[in-house]
Amino acid sequence: MRASKILSVLVDNKPGTLFRVTHLVRLMRLNIEGLTLGVTNGGDTCRMTFTLNGDDRTVEHVARQLMKVIDVIEAHTYGPQEVTARELALVSLKKFDPIQFGEEERQRLNVIDRSTAGVVVQIVGTAGEIDEFVRRAGESNVIDIARTGVAALPKEKQNA
Repeated sequence: MRASKILSVLVDNKPGTLFRVTHLVRLMRLNIEGLTLGVTNGGDTCRMTFTLNGDDRTVEHVARQLMKVIDVIEAHTYGPQEVTARELALVSLKKFDPIQFGEEERQRLNVIDRSTAGVVVQIVGTAGEIDEFVRRAGESNVIDIARTGVAALPKEKQNA
């Protein structure tokens, strides 16, 4: 089955590690739909979170192969339902009327810049929630979008 999977890779924070990891993903002919990377644990390690489009077997194989790469500490794959995931988007709009959005959606929104050309709105949520916001804002109303990609943690680690 071909679907989006989350690949979470914890690595040593060293030069060249990002290249080695993404090179292996590329060799397996997987499409990287999203990538986030940030330091963890005081800067000694980084967590790379990939959103990949591929079949389960290939993505699992990549995770196993990554464990052989220098500087990789751990690599795990997850389905979308197995993680708590959020994404941030900055959306530049020609006009913004908060009334057109529901109360729950408005709570995820923050106007961060206003100009004569329009407004820039920050929204945090799942990829689907961001897609829905953009759809409701209207394609002709959207000037530009910048998205961070998914940051995700496995659900079972929340209670640890």
